[in-house]
Amino acid sequence: MGNELHHDFQSFLILNGNITDKLRLITTGYKIPSDLKEQIMEDLMSIMNANGGIPFGFKRSAPSSTKETAELLSLISNFQSGYEDTVKKMIGFLVSRQKNDGGFGESLKIDPHIEDKWGSVGRDWYPVGTSITWLTGKSLEALCLVNFEDSERLLRARDFLLETQYEDGNWPDFKDQNISDPLGTGNILLGLHAIGVESNNKVIVDGRAALLQHLSDCIEAKSICDLADVTAIGKPKTAKEKEIIQNSIELIVTSQKEDGGWAPIGSKKSDPELSSILLLEFKRAHNLL
Repeated sequence: MGNELHHDFQSFLILNGNITDKLRLITTGYKIPSDLKEQIMEDLMSIMNANGGIPFGFKRSAPSSTKETAELLSLISNFQSGYEDTVKKMIGFLVSRQKNDGGFGESLKIDPHIEDKWGSVGRDWYPVGTSITWLTGKSLEALCLVNFEDSERLLRARDFLLETQYEDGNWPDFKDQNISDPLGTGNILLGLHAIGVESNNKVIVDGRAALLQHLSDCIEAKSICDLADVTAIGKPKTAKEKEIIQNSIELIVTSQKEDGGWAPIGSKKSDPELSSILLLEFKRAHNLL
């Protein structure tokens, strides 16, 4: 079984990726151009909105996005000491998006931008003006990684997630949604892990089991988009779990395109966001074995 990548992912991401994609490349620990991090952070600070948020889709005219800001904050946490003012501003925006129920949501202002990017189906899993489970997981993880000190806010986010899990081990995208969405489970497990929920907690045990089953099904179907959550299961505890991680690594290797990136099923064109996510999961999955 091959477990090394064969094509030039670095050139593909530097040429085609946005700020988040390039920061994921940096986070992998692969050797990169010496000035890349400084250049990316300058780009980030230049597009940051006055409220400390990152504009949706990195478009200067767009309103701030909780998702974009949380994802970037998690990545910056690896070297935050050099950018304390920027981190402080991003934290300020992120906590402003926490709702009364403890969850995190998006402003009504970004509704047309979600519609533009994903069509009306985007609203099914990414509604605005309400707490979103997977977005709360992302936000909670980010705030914990940058050592945010307001424990009351963090605990309210934790409790929101602990209380909204469905019986199948996954979560709905938002309260009262009739179905659960396995694509959000990895984000939520990472948030709960970051705030210190014990691995033997029933919510974690059930969520982890649901994610493992979902990953097993996705590997069989060769659905690479779902491998974004592989390392959310943490260290493998059984031979079967280890096999799932190994098979995920192999699928990432064999599905890489000659241009260095990865393409969603049904598309011939490599996607920078998917590529940067899979690259980071590939590296982290190796570290779990």
